[in-house]
Amino acid sequence: MSSERSTGKKLLEWVRRYLPCEIAGTACELGGAAIAYLFTGSYAAAAVAATIGASVGYYAAAYTCAVRTTYREHGHLRRTRRVLAANAFALRSVAVEFGPAEVIDSLFIRPVAFYLGPILFGNMLAGWIFGKLVADVGFYALAILSYERFKGLLAVGGPRSKEGDDESVAALAVS
Repeated sequence: MSSERSTGKKLLEWVRRYLPCEIAGTACELGGAAIAYLFTGSYAAAAVAATIGASVGYYAAAYTCAVRTTYREHGHLRRTRRVLAANAFALRSVAVEFGPAEVIDSLFIRPVAFYLGPILFGNMLAGWIFGKLVADVGFYALAILSYERFKGLLAVGGPRSKEGDDESVAALAVS
């Protein structure tokens, strides 16, 4: 029972952490793919736009949450130093947690999945949903591995990230 409870807590922690970023990334991903396909009629252009859109939306949300979190943590610093420190720690946090996953996802998995999905399914929307799911499995396997391994280097790492039950979803998005 304890193992099931800890697995459930872990899943909830990951959902709280990644859901806000995922919503932003998905909106930009599918929107970018649709706009690119509408203007070009090309699956390849849609795959590139989806990949770029996913990254822009996802990391805009992740970085914003990390800056807010680290800014609060550095309240003892003067404003200019506080802003610089918050941005530096946020950049490090996002790079450590998502860097390897993003490189593999953006260069290999996502573009190929978004290109081949519509061809395999014979339907653009079904293919894009398939592509997104395939790419997300690969991305999150790597991102969660980095998150669990390097919590101490992240915007809100260490013991506080385990308390997470009372924190907001936005704060947990990059904790």
